[in-house]
Amino acid sequence: MSSCHRTTLILGLMIACGHAMSCSSSKSQPPEWEVSAGKVTAALGRGDRDEAAVAAETLLQDYPQDSRSWQVAADAFLRSGRIERAVELYDRFAKERPETVPFLWQRGIALTYAGRFQDAARQFESHRDVNPNDVENAAWHFLCLAKATTLEEAREKLLPAPGDPRPPMNEILQLLKDGKTQPVLDRIEIFPPGTIGRRSAEFYGYLYLGMAADAEGDPDKALLLINRSIENARNDYMGDVTRVYAGVLKRNSDRLRSAEPD
Repeated sequence: MSSCHRTTLILGLMIACGHAMSCSSSKSQPPEWEVSAGKVTAALGRGDRDEAAVAAETLLQDYPQDSRSWQVAADAFLRSGRIERAVELYDRFAKERPETVPFLWQRGIALTYAGRFQDAARQFESHRDVNPNDVENAAWHFLCLAKATTLEEAREKLLPAPGDPRPPMNEILQLLKDGKTQPVLDRIEIFPPGTIGRRSAEFYGYLYLGMAADAEGDPDKALLLINRSIENARNDYMGDVTRVYAGVLKRNSDRLRSAEPD
C-alpha cells in the first residue's frame, strides 16, 4: 500500500479503536510506552529489522496487556520475517478489537505468508470496505484465491479497484484479469531511468508481476521478478514485506526441488 493509503488507514484504525491517539485497552497510558514503541519504529526506519524484533519483544514484555503493543510488535515481526509470531499477535489484536479488522491489511499479508490463504482472502475482502480503490489489496486477494482454489476462480472473483492513480496500478489490475505482462513493462518504461517515478514503477510493477507468476504456480520466475522489485525497495512497510516475500518464495522453491525424484 502507498504511504498515503497507510496514513489514511492508520487514522481510520485509531478511530475504529475509539480513541484518536491510542488503541490501548486502558484509559491512560504512561509516556514510557511511547518511548518503548518508538524504539521499534526507529529500528525499522534504519532498516535494522532484527533489532526491531528485539525491541518488539521488549515492548511485549513490558506492556503485555496493551493492545497497541500487539499491533506494533506484529508489524515488526512481519517486517523482519517472523511470520508465525506476527500472525499470532495480529489474530489476538483482531479478536480483542473486531471493529478494527477491516483496517488490518497487514494481517492479510502475514496470513498469506503463513499459508492461511482462505483467512487471508477474507481479510482482504474486508479491507476493501474501507479502501475500495487499492489495486494492491485486489492483487493480494487474487494471490490468496489462486492458492486456495484455482487461477481461473481468482480471475473470476477479482476485487474491483477503480481509480488507483499510481503507475502502473491500472496495468497490474488488467494483468490480474488477463495474464498479459507487457502493458505493465511498457508503463514502467515511460519513466526516465533513475527518476523517483521510475524507481516506484519498477518496485510496484515487478512486485506484482512476481505475484502474478506466483499465482500461476511458478515460484522460480516469481522470485526473479520479486528480486527485481527489491532493487528499488525502500526501508518502509512494503519494501520490508517484499523482502520477506522473497524469502517465502525461496523456501517454497527449495521445498519443491527437494520433493522432486532424483
